[in-house]
Amino acid sequence: MTFRRKNEGPAPKISPLLRSIILSGVLLSVAVIGLNVWTLREDWNETVDKSEDTAVNLSLSQARQADDTFLQTELSLREVQRELEKQIATTGVDGDALSQTMRLLQSRLPQLHGLFYYDAQGKWIATSMSRIPPDINNSDREYFDYHRASARDTLHVGPVLRSRTTHELVIPVTLRVNDAFNGFRGVLLATIKVDYFRRFYSYYELSDGDVLVLMLADSTVLYARPMPDSYIGKNLSVSPLFLRMLAHADKGSGQWTAALDGKKRIFGFVRSQRYPLVVAAGYDKRALFNHWLKSWVQDLILSLALLIVILLLGAFVLRQARHTLRYQLELTQLRDELTAANRALENLAQSDGLTGVANRRHFDHMLTECLQDVERSGQPVSLILLDIDYFKRFNDTYGHVAGDDCLKKVATVLKNAARRKNDLTARYGGEEFAIILPGEPLSAALHLAQSIIDAVNRLDIPHLTTELPQKHVTLSAGCAVYLASDSQQEKESLIARADEALYHAKRAGRNQAMCEERSG
Repeated sequence: MTFRRKNEGPAPKISPLLRSIILSGVLLSVAVIGLNVWTLREDWNETVDKSEDTAVNLSLSQARQADDTFLQTELSLREVQRELEKQIATTGVDGDALSQTMRLLQSRLPQLHGLFYYDAQGKWIATSMSRIPPDINNSDREYFDYHRASARDTLHVGPVLRSRTTHELVIPVTLRVNDAFNGFRGVLLATIKVDYFRRFYSYYELSDGDVLVLMLADSTVLYARPMPDSYIGKNLSVSPLFLRMLAHADKGSGQWTAALDGKKRIFGFVRSQRYPLVVAAGYDKRALFNHWLKSWVQDLILSLALLIVILLLGAFVLRQARHTLRYQLELTQLRDELTAANRALENLAQSDGLTGVANRRHFDHMLTECLQDVERSGQPVSLILLDIDYFKRFNDTYGHVAGDDCLKKVATVLKNAARRKNDLTARYGGEEFAIILPGEPLSAALHLAQSIIDAVNRLDIPHLTTELPQKHVTLSAGCAVYLASDSQQEKESLIARADEALYHAKRAGRNQAMCEERSG
């Protein structure tokens, strides 16, 4: 037996102490990193939650401002509507008187661009402006078609259009005018300046990537800060806001990619309960993340410095530990090699080299121990002796190589059958095998022996020179038992009694199992 010198082969295994030092360093590093990651994650989630709350609150305040703006406009239109329908029902339409009323109302509301009345043909009858332009007809406008088709007395808010007189961008707010018989007599129009919302929204401090959007309920943009006017009138129906969020709630928050410009934002939104309006405020998520990250740079640097110090200290301790434990590890390696060699020798000494089951020497030792244990535990021990029928003829016919292969297959069947922890399968000699069954009665041994015989039959290993009709390899088995109540003579004769039972099995025709005949 030879052993490797310390400079040969793989490095020695790490000792438990060294492993503990390394593990402690790794765990400490992981703990520092994990704590920082958890803290960062929680703080970022809190930042996002606060941004969502802020976006909802901003949307809510802008929705209320929009409601107030449109409510004031509606009240002015209702006042003109009452006066106009009274004129229609009595003296007829007085355009000058109506225009004077409109100018008075407009002077009270800074959001108004103008107030107008168009008759059923779209002709301009009255206005809050200084004069009525000639040859202008508004019957082609969207709001005109809406009221001409619908007899409902509801306020209609249309998409942004450009004024035909001042060329300003305005939001049309309209009411239908009826006669006494609910016949269509035209449209009352109030136009709200888009610049009114532009100025109002400019009072709020927003970052470059943030947005504040006023929309119709059908997703048409009325105004979006800080987008150029080209975004006004854009349809946002593909936005998650209209596809998903508003379907479940009139107010809320979320994160999605804006259909407006394709940027990922943190949004808050509110739908007006009075008018077909939706307000959404969105904060640029990337900009918010960058700002949040900058606030953590100093803490991250300190944490990184702490981690580096920990790693350096760990490396120093590890280096010292390696020097201290080097010789101990070499001794441990040598001890392990000796232990492995002894174990291998022990296995070789106890196992049959051909079949892999226990050899006769190990069988004798284990049987002695089991018999002694019967006296201590009071539990029986059963023994099965098995012999391959006409095996010498098999060897003579098929050769020793086939004979060895047959022995291996039969041994495998025996090992698979006796699978309890304390069961022992051994090669007793030549073609004979033995099985020790601690704690098993004679009936269990007989049952196991017969099941082994059946299993060998199923192997169907050809044996044409056997005297049995099966013409394949078969087994015969004899079983005996030693009980705690048996005499010393019966203890010493256990093998002989099992062998006698095997002899009777062969005399009875082989390929079967028989057990000893016990008196009483």
